[in-house]
Amino acid sequence: MKTLICYSLGSIEPRLRTKFHRELYGYKDKSNHGRYNYERKGILPKGYKKPLDSVLVLRSKIRVVIDHLKRYNAKFVVYKVC
Repeated sequence: MKTLICYSLGSIEPRLRTKFHRELYGYKDKSNHGRYNYERKGILPKGYKKPLDSVLVLRSKIRVVIDHLKRYNAKFVVYKVC
């Protein structure tokens, strides 16, 4: 069974919004003027889907994502879908 999560961060600082998204999705990091590339992993599992902005469809790690949303005081709704 899949879970659909819709969230809103509201009007938080841009610095915190960037930190939230980097922790959730992960990001690519470069050092020494692009000589070295690193891929920093996020908390989302492989196989997640993002049909729209602020909407996630997950099969696993649902509790971890919900805890992450609570940590940033995001408003969210969770639905079970087939």
